[in-house]
Amino acid sequence: MATSAPTLLAPTVYQALVARIGHLEAHSPRQWGRMSADQMLCHCADQVRLALAQKPATETASWFNRIIAIRVALALPRLPLRNLPTPRDMRQGDAGRGTRPTTFAQDKALLLQTLVDFVTRPAAAPPAPHPAYGPLDRAQWGRFIYLHLDHHLRQFGG
Repeated sequence: MATSAPTLLAPTVYQALVARIGHLEAHSPRQWGRMSADQMLCHCADQVRLALAQKPATETASWFNRIIAIRVALALPRLPLRNLPTPRDMRQGDAGRGTRPTTFAQDKALLLQTLVDFVTRPAAAPPAPHPAYGPLDRAQWGRFIYLHLDHHLRQFGG
């Protein structure tokens, strides 16, 4: 991964993401996909909660994803602007274990708190494995969280 690649762990990138999340509104229109803005907030919080081991993961990473796909994903400048398949863990409601939205303000606060929890977590505390990509170190998770958040914030014009 190039050192210039944006990551949640870079203070300026973190602050920019927080500002973009702050500009989201409950009625922000989606550019693609089926999620509402509050569902997206919960979906993104769930991803960070997986890294923090605050949410159990049920999927197992394939050898291809652990060795090849993660390297490609982390090297991408941005995730494509399209509807990507949602991991089973992250689906909300009966189809998965994703967090159901409550109120927009609470869902936004949950995402912001999980980001604080991730960036302030001691560097020596290893993150949990990614359900689709396997073991990731803190830097890899920071990059992956950035890519995921950027993708979904663009989904809602942020």
